[in-house]
This record gives sequence, C-alpha cells and structure tokens, in this order.
Amino acid sequence: MQTWTVVRFLHIVGITFFVGGQLLLAGAVAPVLRTRGDDLAMRQIARRFGIGSVVALALAVATGIAMASHFSLWSSDILQAKLLVLVVVGVLTTLHILSPRSRPVSYGVVAGSLVVLWLGVKLTYG
Repeated sequence: MQTWTVVRFLHIVGITFFVGGQLLLAGAVAPVLRTRGDDLAMRQIARRFGIGSVVALALAVATGIAMASHFSLWSSDILQAKLLVLVVVGVLTTLHILSPRSRPVSYGVVAGSLVVLWLGVKLTYG
C-alpha cells in the first residue's frame, strides 16, 4: 500500500467523523433531545463529540498539510477557498461553543463543513 493512499485515507476518516457527526447531531440527535427537553444528555453528547471532533480535525489538518505539500497544491484557488471556508467554520464553531443554543450558528457550522467537503472533492477530482 502506498504511503499517500494511507495519508488520504486518514484525511477522509477525519473529515468523515467531523462532518458526519455534525450531520447526525443536527439531523437526528439534537431534534430528539430538544423535543424531550434533555439538556443534560445534549451537553454530554456535545462534549464527547467535541473531543472527537478536535482529534478528527487535527488529523484532517495534518494530513491535508502533508498532501498539499506533497502534491504541490498550495497555489490552487480551490485549496485557498477551502482554507478560507475552514477558517470561517472555525470561527462559527467557536461562536457555537460560546452560545450552543443558537441554531443559525449550528447550521452555519454544518453548512460550512459541507462546503469544505465539497471543495475537497473538487480539489481531488478537478
């Protein structure tokens, strides 16, 4: 197995956890717990997901940097757009941590993450 296949695989695993977890939380977990009024469970789930997200995002960033360097992608307009949106997602995530009940911010994080994912696919397949 080639090293860069493993690096790409790890990048996809990190992104899958980060974006997939957001979709699961926004689409299934949060609506059910909100209906039940179970704030404690939501905080516990969010805390656990937050820890996993930090690890997943660190993995995705580290492997992304490695791939951008190896494949000489730093001058790519698509990569630059992806990095810009990733910064916006980081800012929105910080706002979400500070005001976790703000649905527009939560949905902004999910939407931004999907844009990052879209740009990653576009970067890979042109």
